[in-house]
Amino acid sequence: CRDHMHIEEDLPRPSISPEPATVIPLGSHVTIVCRGPVGVETFRLQKESRSLYNDTEDVSQPSPSESEARFRIDSVSEGHGGLYRCLYYKSSKWSEQSDYLEMLVKGEDVTWAL
Repeated sequence: CRDHMHIEEDLPRPSISPEPATVIPLGSHVTIVCRGPVGVETFRLQKESRSLYNDTEDVSQPSPSESEARFRIDSVSEGHGGLYRCLYYKSSKWSEQSDYLEMLVKGEDVTWAL
């Protein structure tokens, strides 16, 4: 029975990436994308050591081998800067956490160096 094999497997670590970038101007929007294997039930986005997190069951499958969730922040504030990680829930257990993603929020008074 295939389902039993899945529960024994180690869950691969998820990945995390920002769209459009890791440096976000104040007030603009960003989407944090978490990716894992097919069959994920819930993705969780965690922020830093504070036990701030956001769960979603809105999981899509962009390719036959992976699933993803998109966490959109419509208006970035200074409080959105910091370290983020993803994990996911599949086959009755939570995965390991992804690598850290560091988000930087730039105020309007920043002079951009070329």
